[in-house]
Amino acid sequence: MNRDSDIPEDLLLKLLLEPLAADDSPSGTRFSSAANAESVEPESLPAPPLYPGYESTPAASTDNASNATYNPVFDSGDLSTVQPHFEALLKRRLRQEITHRPPLFPWEKGLQDYPDTLQSGAASIWLDHLKNLSVPGGVPEDVLANLLNQCQQVTDDLHQTGRRLVAAVESLFPNQPQTLEYIAGLVARPAYRSAQTETLAQVDYASASTQQQVALAMLAAQSIFEALSLTVSEVDSTQEQTWLTAAGLLSVQATYSNSQLEVRAVLPAGGSLVLTSLDETAGSERSTPGELVLRLVTHPGALHRLDVSLAQSQGLPLSFQVMIAD
Repeated sequence: MNRDSDIPEDLLLKLLLEPLAADDSPSGTRFSSAANAESVEPESLPAPPLYPGYESTPAASTDNASNATYNPVFDSGDLSTVQPHFEALLKRRLRQEITHRPPLFPWEKGLQDYPDTLQSGAASIWLDHLKNLSVPGGVPEDVLANLLNQCQQVTDDLHQTGRRLVAAVESLFPNQPQTLEYIAGLVARPAYRSAQTETLAQVDYASASTQQQVALAMLAAQSIFEALSLTVSEVDSTQEQTWLTAAGLLSVQATYSNSQLEVRAVLPAGGSLVLTSLDETAGSERSTPGELVLRLVTHPGALHRLDVSLAQSQGLPLSFQVMIAD
């Protein structure tokens, strides 16, 4: 592995010619000073070895002597011998460069600390409403916060009630697909929910069995889905939902008429609305509490996503699903 090495010669030359840092420089003088070089005849001194401790082979010396343009500084020598040295040198240089000038993302102007995980407190402005859900069993707040996040992630991708319930709770109950699917099939039935609410009200979530915890979590998820859904049509043209936030009450109203969807939101604080369909997006914002209105041309069967952001939500919106029924 001589000159066919993967390390380009120009990179090796650059590393060789650039001065090393004080802690990486070998002791002793590597080249003679300029004054000494002028006072000595070039023929009187042999060419210094490129790397101390590595001597040129006789064959190489004979070839070099016959080459009038030969310069030992530009001869990389036997790369199979010097390659480990250069790899170690390159690693040290990279470590020094990263230590002194750490790489930044394009949007960063300096070093920033990022959390390893997103804390639920970042979306705490939306959590007050969860305390008012008519869910039996005393489901803990951290479980409700997890369910809210999961429900908003799957509401656009899954439309079947059973599949949405499974997706909403599977992070809480991993590796139990059969149990989740069975209980989701029961919870998806309105008759089951009305019949089991009183029974499950006597169960405490912390001491409940796994099956009971799954049922309680799915009932809570179903309540969240319903609170974040608006369905309108030509017959039932208007629906309104309210959501209690830490800043006050948020009100969202959807109206459908003559192939046009109108969404009105009354924000308890400054914020924004973004209404998204498959081929169009509308948005509006304000810096003070008050009303925002968005309109889109749509059709029966269409699904729309409405993202509501408040100044205190730290970039985590509350997402509603707006459906145009046939």
